[in-house]
Amino acid sequence: MKQFLITLSKFGALLLVMLVAIEVGLLYRPNIYSYKRQYVEDHQKDIKVLLLGSSHIEEGVNPALLGEGAFNLAISARLNEYDAALAEKYVPGMENLEAVVMHMDYSTFLFGRLKHNEHEVNTGAFSLMGTCHCMHTKYMGMHLKPFWYWSEVLNSKLNYMSRFWNKAEVLQECDSLGYCGLDVNERLTDWENRNLADDFDPTVPINQEAYDKLWNVYGTLARVTQERGARLILVHTPVYKTYQDAISPVALKDIQEFAEKLQQKYPNVEYHNFLYAEGFLPEDFNDSSHLTSTGADKFARLLHDVIYPQK
Repeated sequence: MKQFLITLSKFGALLLVMLVAIEVGLLYRPNIYSYKRQYVEDHQKDIKVLLLGSSHIEEGVNPALLGEGAFNLAISARLNEYDAALAEKYVPGMENLEAVVMHMDYSTFLFGRLKHNEHEVNTGAFSLMGTCHCMHTKYMGMHLKPFWYWSEVLNSKLNYMSRFWNKAEVLQECDSLGYCGLDVNERLTDWENRNLADDFDPTVPINQEAYDKLWNVYGTLARVTQERGARLILVHTPVYKTYQDAISPVALKDIQEFAEKLQQKYPNVEYHNFLYAEGFLPEDFNDSSHLTSTGADKFARLLHDVIYPQK
């Protein structure tokens, strides 16, 4: 028994050393989080248009078409509280900033009124929270949670081991302006029924805690952009007709009222609904709510006209 415990202790110590070695080694390998942080810190005074949000913006807006000084800081599966924290950290130092573009994800604004599979949806979202906390803490310096350090080995759902053998340009995952384009030829056969809008129950009262949490996020974004003298442009990205069919008019009205309330307090806020934008074809969508590279180009041109209406 004693020998077994000694062997077990040695194995545990070896395993711990290996895990620590992996964690430390990963710090020196490129990734999209560290790249975007470094870009913003190197070009803070040059950025004129800052794009925030998750995958709908990261993959859905090509900043090269927004003019000089645009950068896509959005990252897939990001919790919007990190967008607010990043804005608080960097926007005050962006001397030439003209506009911040932030996504308003329809499903995020249901305010706790999911109709079906709420446990399944929450479980799926929770599985990505650890990745979000881990990567933003470790590589973007965002310490929003009590834990000072979030282990990639224990928390990340990303294939972190691949960073040890892939080339730097592959690990960066995005182009030089932070954009991650999606190839229509790589989408799945049932793309039009993937990532549909969550079922919504209009008879359930708004969850005030969920509402207040979002209000704090968007209120922070509005405040720091207003103090910087910049516009906060809130947008819905275009979605395919299968997603459009699942949108609730009640939920959409609640979102619009949320935006109007924000505008009353912060005059620099603008709200633009592109959910039903015309001119988008099936090949412009990677799934029901994410754009391909052709769709991202089209949407960027629409955004350009919003940001620079006379140019």
